[in-house]
Amino acid sequence: MSKAKEYSWMTKDKMMTYTLVALAILAVITTALWWPITQQGWSLGLTVLVSCIISVIVAIALDYMVSLVMKEKGPVNTMSAAVFGLIVALSYSYGLPVMASVELLPLTAPQAFIYVAIISALGLVAFKKLQGLLGRKYVNPAAAAKLLVLLPFLHQILLPKDHTQYIPTLAAKLVYEGQNSFASALQFCFANPDLLSRGVVSIPPSPSELFWTLGVAKYHGWAGGASSIAVIIVGIGLFMVARKYIKWRITAAYFASTIIMSLIMTMVYGGDALLRLGFHIFVGSSIFLAFFMATDPATTPLTHRGQSIFGVGLGVLTVLIQTYMNFFGGSILALIIMNLTSPWLDKVGLPKPSEEKIEAKLPRAQPFEAVKATACMRCGVCLEVCCHKLSPILIKEAFDKGKTEILRALRADLCDGCGHCTFVCPARIDLRSFTLKAKASLRTEKSQ
Repeated sequence: MSKAKEYSWMTKDKMMTYTLVALAILAVITTALWWPITQQGWSLGLTVLVSCIISVIVAIALDYMVSLVMKEKGPVNTMSAAVFGLIVALSYSYGLPVMASVELLPLTAPQAFIYVAIISALGLVAFKKLQGLLGRKYVNPAAAAKLLVLLPFLHQILLPKDHTQYIPTLAAKLVYEGQNSFASALQFCFANPDLLSRGVVSIPPSPSELFWTLGVAKYHGWAGGASSIAVIIVGIGLFMVARKYIKWRITAAYFASTIIMSLIMTMVYGGDALLRLGFHIFVGSSIFLAFFMATDPATTPLTHRGQSIFGVGLGVLTVLIQTYMNFFGGSILALIIMNLTSPWLDKVGLPKPSEEKIEAKLPRAQPFEAVKATACMRCGVCLEVCCHKLSPILIKEAFDKGKTEILRALRADLCDGCGHCTFVCPARIDLRSFTLKAKASLRTEKSQ
């Protein structure tokens, strides 16, 4: 580093701020889109807005209280808690489809508010704070908390009565023709319920009508995925702003594997390939999760290759779960499964340490008057900039645990103290000092 307090322009707070803005934009879009729809006496748009407010307040308040109880050092991570709260609210399912005979799950206000608050509270305490005490987060907090809270509705979630009764299985030929076709079922499920009730929406729909519903405006399911095109635009915008600090490879690999799996299923069962593909890509849970949950840095692999494998596995499992379990939100279960593979995928594609020094291209520098250190984001950027292809964050973790054998395997002795790892770290962890201390400990051990 050229200056003592000169670092990469990206900080953890900035990353959370950009993500919060992106999520807030989606919340506003869904609120506006759903505002005219009234269900159970509540505006569906107002339901989403109130849910977001409740979830964010619960997350921030509990984050502050738990931090006091646990006597955590350093600043309270308010921005991260707010992002978590918005993700919980936007990954919750709202709205009664026209074809639904009964509200099997709490999909409308005011019951939805209760469940969103419970998921936010459980996720913040158990899966963000307490899980963090294990040294790393193993599962996505929002996804794990949602599945746990909805466990009493397991039969309705994994084998939905309305889905099996009204929606044809995906393990069959998918077509547009007929009142009971898969395309008609999707239109009944996701199209504007007011227009459906008045007979304005065509049943069965044409391909353009159905893709308008799936891509532009859905009125049931995850609020964050109500408009797939909005998620894609906002998500890509976030990826461009965050650049190296967001794991976009997971999203790209997820979409690629989902496309391939959809084509394979079409070859097996026949029918319209785009209809099957459109469902798997544009259903609300899939599109929102791909951009804003699957890329969670704390519960996903560090390496580029590991991230690609993670995305492929997520796509394959999602299609299989949705096809053979008839679980439309299969991506959330697939995410939890793939989260558990991250400790192993962290080891896939690690840079091979080299005695040769190769200068890496660094992000734009910015001087900072004050430096605020936080917990590691596990973004993995430090692995990309080391002159000797070391793994600084893994060296720090091994040093903290006193695991000398791992330090030798990671070649901590090659560090020459260039400080690139500390420069790029958004959490402002002094990785340079930890790596040099690890190097010194290896030297001491060798001399004894």
